Amino acid sequence: MHKYYKSFEAYLEDIYYDEMHRAIKNSILQKGRSLYFNSYNVLDPSYIEVKNIRVRSIKFYGIEHRQIFFNVTVNAEILLKGMVTRDYEADRQSKWFILSFYGHLISGLRKVLIIDVRDYSKERFSKENALSKYLVPYLYSEDLDHEAERFLQKYYPEALENPMPLDMAELLDNMCLTMHYAPLPDNIFGMSYFGEAQVEVFEEDMRYTRTENIDVGTILVNPNVFFMRNIGSKNNTIVHECVHHDLHANFFELQKLLNNDVTSISCEVVEEYGKDTVGIDKALHWMEWQANVLTPRILMPLKTTKQKLNEILVGLHGEKQDLRSAEILQLAIEELAIFFGVSKLAAKLRAIDVGVEQAAGTFVYVDGRYYPPVSFRSGTLGKNQTFAIDKINAFNEAKMSQELSEMVFSGKVVYVNAMFCINDPHYVIRLEDGSIELTEYALEHVDECCLIFDRTNRISKLYDDSYYRRCFLCRDVNAVNFVEATYNPNFIDNQNVQERAEETAKISDFSKKISDELMNMPGSFSKTLSYHMKRRSLTIEIVAERSGLSSRIISNYRNNEALTKELPTVMALCIGLNLHQFYAEDLIAKAGHQWKRTHEHMVYRWLISSHSDENLHQWNKRLEDAGISQRLPSNKH
Repeated sequence: MHKYYKSFEAYLEDIYYDEMHRAIKNSILQKGRSLYFNSYNVLDPSYIEVKNIRVRSIKFYGIEHRQIFFNVTVNAEILLKGMVTRDYEADRQSKWFILSFYGHLISGLRKVLIIDVRDYSKERFSKENALSKYLVPYLYSEDLDHEAERFLQKYYPEALENPMPLDMAELLDNMCLTMHYAPLPDNIFGMSYFGEAQVEVFEEDMRYTRTENIDVGTILVNPNVFFMRNIGSKNNTIVHECVHHDLHANFFELQKLLNNDVTSISCEVVEEYGKDTVGIDKALHWMEWQANVLTPRILMPLKTTKQKLNEILVGLHGEKQDLRSAEILQLAIEELAIFFGVSKLAAKLRAIDVGVEQAAGTFVYVDGRYYPPVSFRSGTLGKNQTFAIDKINAFNEAKMSQELSEMVFSGKVVYVNAMFCINDPHYVIRLEDGSIELTEYALEHVDECCLIFDRTNRISKLYDDSYYRRCFLCRDVNAVNFVEATYNPNFIDNQNVQERAEETAKISDFSKKISDELMNMPGSFSKTLSYHMKRRSLTIEIVAERSGLSSRIISNYRNNEALTKELPTVMALCIGLNLHQFYAEDLIAKAGHQWKRTHEHMVYRWLISSHSDENLHQWNKRLEDAGISQRLPSNKH
């Protein structure tokens, strides 16, 4: 009967106790009993025994082909006996050791060797090949495109040389994987099997199902709920599952080692990842985040996506000289989506991600309809800003903002094409039926004539542009999205007016809420950082991605107030959290910093006061433009 273990530490202690005992004892004998221990009672030990070995911690370092190295920290009691002048004495000591293991993690832990035993000393963390305690690799935001390229170099190298859509059948074949469509629950878009199982799959006609005995390396895809719903595609789901097989096979092998009943990983359409998850649940969420952020980068590699988009744009500019630049860009993104086999919105978001800011003006979908694409000057919009605003929130804004209200009711601005525009014939044209539209000039220069609105910066409650851009998540809008914004520019068309009105009404409580928060802020830097992350429902991984800091550093800052906090690092946290000026000033002060009358500090204050809605890249670009060599969070990055 298979035994169940709560942890790998418990497994190792149970299965390899004798091997650890032998290795420790041999090491002591080889190094010399008396040299190894400083015993005042037994000066010349003739007998030694090792007892009560306890595994305290394990650090994994992964290498290719399921071979793993791991260092095991153990505590053991050492019993010494030997003759003294007139008697036979004994001494008992507690000692700490590090045992280095090597093994093959394939259908169990095999060919296990203890290759080194040494006295315990604190090990420095090295991210190179490191794995978490659940054998999940560490993945850093600055390495995402590189990691996607590593995946393609391994399984589909030609996609890195020239722009091409990935052939899913070829990718699966290259990875030795098999795919079936299956009647999975509505909230499950895919499943990856790392063990044999008997499952229900669809016949080829997709009308009937059959029972199938599947092997290791099988992917099940829900044809009704493709990856992240309505802006994903079948290709997203398949690549997502392929990432699990590439990065997370060791995780499954470990779980199977501890619990033989484990056979698969389910990938669920979720509203948000719980911020308080721990243990294996946290590892599962981490794995999903990794698969989510890598999928679009694998389907649309950085270099070839830029190359293909430029090719398309050059061709369209030659062929469609009668079209506006925004219309050409929209056509180019649609063609890019068709070429790479992804959705139009996925292609739009990836285009923004690779540096085409104006892509934000394409496929403008508000209040259940598309509006003509618009153009604007580069650098106009911050990360969490928009020109577009739906009717309900436009009304609400006009009612709540005195300045906007005066402009609207005085006729200085009008609501047109889902934007507030200057009411001038140069920008607005009135049609015969009395309706109004933006002129051709205005559509190409919205930064000149239309107001800009801030929008929410929160993750997966239920719409967040940065997470949405990376994970292809888009669900129905809910008022919980608007903890720090007063409107949503893209209400989904399956929400009725009454639901949207009810949700929008909740937003008006925000002004009182922020005032109360400022009055009740925690007193320490660590607690304030945790407070803001909790307040904005941002995970450590997301803040790491946005700030350029590692997850480990952020975790240390949250748990150790005594750590030194350099000002550039704190600035990176401020933009990673997109803190309002008042919140940012508070956090900087709690980090022990005071503003000086230096050029660098003045630019820092300008960033947090006027550009808190931007991102780390934009702040570093502004620092560069200001002639400041310092980069956030550090010049080492």
